Amino acid sequence: MDFSETLANKATQPITSYLPSVQTRLKALSSAPSPSNSPSIKSILIRAPGRVNLLGEHVDYSGFGVLPMALTQYDVSLSIRSVTPSNPTSPSSLTISNLDPDLFETRKYDTSDPKSLSVDLAAHHWSHYFLAGYLGAFDSMPSSTPPPPPSHIEVIISGNVPSGAGLSSSSALVVASTLAAFSIYGVDVTRNDLALAAIEGERYVGTLSGGMDQSASILSREGMALNIEFVPSLTSTPVALPEGVAFVICNCLKKKEKAVDASLYYNKRVVECRLAALCIAKEKGLPVSGVRTLRDVVDKICGKEGRETSQVIAELADFCRGRAGETGPPTLPDVSAALGVPAGDILGLYFSDRTVQCGAVLNDSPTFDIWLRSRHVFEETLRVRGVLSLPLLDPSSLGSVMDASHASCRDLFDCSCPELEDLVRVCRGARGAKGARLTGAGWGGCAVACVEEGKKEEFIEEVKRKYYGEILGYEEGKIPEGSICVSLGGAGASIVEG
Repeated sequence: MDFSETLANKATQPITSYLPSVQTRLKALSSAPSPSNSPSIKSILIRAPGRVNLLGEHVDYSGFGVLPMALTQYDVSLSIRSVTPSNPTSPSSLTISNLDPDLFETRKYDTSDPKSLSVDLAAHHWSHYFLAGYLGAFDSMPSSTPPPPPSHIEVIISGNVPSGAGLSSSSALVVASTLAAFSIYGVDVTRNDLALAAIEGERYVGTLSGGMDQSASILSREGMALNIEFVPSLTSTPVALPEGVAFVICNCLKKKEKAVDASLYYNKRVVECRLAALCIAKEKGLPVSGVRTLRDVVDKICGKEGRETSQVIAELADFCRGRAGETGPPTLPDVSAALGVPAGDILGLYFSDRTVQCGAVLNDSPTFDIWLRSRHVFEETLRVRGVLSLPLLDPSSLGSVMDASHASCRDLFDCSCPELEDLVRVCRGARGAKGARLTGAGWGGCAVACVEEGKKEEFIEEVKRKYYGEILGYEEGKIPEGSICVSLGGAGASIVEG
C-alpha cells in the first residue's frame, strides 16, 4: 500500500471487512438519531483502532523508532454529519455526543470561527479529545485552500478501547476526529500528513505526545507489526509477526490516563529526557542549540565523528549508566549549573515549544532522574534495532527482549506499578509464555505477552485464575469484560463504507 497516496484513494474500507462485533457497533453509529433531530446533509462513518506496543516504550518522544501494531477488536468510531438546524439563523456549531450519553455528557461548541476554539486544560472533559483532533486538522489545512464556510456539525462517538489501559483510547479518538474533520470539510491529505496532524492535535489536551500512538492507529497494516521511525521524517515499515505465536493483552485493571497528573508522570518523563539530552550534549562538548531530543545528540555525534548510529547509542547508554552511578538525580539548580544558565531561564530557553506543560513539570518536581531515563531510552532503542535486524522474528528472541524491556521500564524509567508487576509475573509463568511486558505509558493499564499459538487458551485460563482470581479476587465468570484479548495486527484508520 502506497501511503503517499491521498486518503480519498486509500482510506475507505467496507464494513464487512471488520470483525462482527465491530460491524455491530458501526451499524449502531450509522443509524443513531441526530442529537438535535436535525436532518443530515452529509454523513461519514469513521473508525480508528487502538494499538498495542510490542517494543520501544517511551522512546518515540526522544526521536527513536518503535514497534507497535493496531488492534482488530478495539477502536473508537464515530459518525460525523453536516446537518440542517431547525433554526437556520443559529450560529455555526459543533455538537459532540456519545452513544452512551449517561457516561459521556454532550457538549456543543460555537464554530463560527473554528480556529478560535480552544481546550480548557483546567477543566478536563472527554469531548476535548475530539476537539483536539478537530483543531489539529484545521492547523494542518493549507492556507491556500481554506475549507468551505463552517456548517452545523454533529458527531456521535462510540469506543470500546479500555480507558486508561495503555492501548491508546485517547489517541484513537484524536485520530478519528482528525480524519473526520478532514473528511467532512472535503480536504484530502496523505496518511502521513493525517498522522502528523493528529500528533500535533493531541498536544491540545496537554500531553507531550511523541507520535507512536497516532501513527500506529493510522499507518498500521493488517496482519503486521509496524516499525515507525520519526527521524529524519515520519516513515513506517511493515514487519512480519513471528509464526506460531499469539499476542495476548491483559489489563491489570488499574487505570492511568496520560493527560491526568501528566506533570508527575508522562510529561515529566518527556522533560527529563530533554534535560538529559541537553546535559549530555554539554558534557560531550556539543552545541546545545537546537537540541530537543536524545536522538538530536546521537545525530550530532554521528555527524561530527562520522560514526555508526547504533555504536554511538550503545556508548551513550554506557555513559549514562556511569553518570547514574556517580550521583543521585539532579535538582533544577544542578541542571542549571551543568548547563551554565540560570534556573529561571531553562523553561524559556529549552522548552519554549510547550511552556505550559513543561513549566508545570519544572515547578512540581524536586529532582529529575535524567541518567536513568536516558539510559532506558538508549538501551530500549538498541532492543528495537536488534529485533529488527533479525532476518526472521523469532518468538523466543522476541520474548526475552520483551522481558528485558519490562525490567528497564520498571527499574530505569519507573513507569510500572504493583498491579503490573503482579500481572507480568503471572503472565511469564503461565503455560506457553515466551515473554511479557507492560505496554503503553505504564503506571497502570495493560501487559502484552508473546504466547505459543497452540497454548493461548491454557495461558488465558491460567492468567484468569492466578491474577484475576487469586490476586484481585474476582470470582470465575465475573472478570470485567475485555480484561483479556488476543490480537494480531489490524488495519489503520479508515472511512467505513456500506
